[in-house]
Amino acid sequence: MKIKWALNELKKYQDSPLTIDGTVDLEKSLKERDDSILSASPVSLKGTVSVDEKSVYYVDMMINVTVKLPSSRSLEPVEMLMTVPFSEVYLANDSSVSVEQFSEGELVEPLSTDTLDLKKPIEDAILTSKPSQIFTSKELESDEMPKGSDWVVLPEDKHNNDMYSSSDEGDPRFAVLKGLFEDNND
Repeated sequence: MKIKWALNELKKYQDSPLTIDGTVDLEKSLKERDDSILSASPVSLKGTVSVDEKSVYYVDMMINVTVKLPSSRSLEPVEMLMTVPFSEVYLANDSSVSVEQFSEGELVEPLSTDTLDLKKPIEDAILTSKPSQIFTSKELESDEMPKGSDWVVLPEDKHNNDMYSSSDEGDPRFAVLKGLFEDNND
């Protein structure tokens, strides 16, 4: 499937948008950009590219991809289906419209060449949507955390409860500093 067009080629879609519906293999480049990605399915794209008379290119689509990532707890591979909405505006060099004319929530990119290449923006959307933590189904069902002969991983809520014996006292390691800034007006 094609994800790169000459801007002149897209000008013919001023009356009706170009429909995007297909898949593209970005596994190699995704793995090169993020070494935590173990594998990625072909990326499914559905949407449209439209252009107006002022050389403004609107891209709206849904990105679907299955990525295999290591579990945050055990490093076991976990497959995850990602659905990422993608909506960006591109301005050609000859456009009479400026970036400032769009609202703050819109992602607007000026084009430096006479082509619209969506490879990097699609990869960026996938990589920024990747979860910071992922767990296997067994890890989600169980409260058991990894442990070794002289160490154990504590969940955040248990760690905070153990660290502060009483919320009034605070961290006991700082008890010596308790009276340091008291006002002594003798």
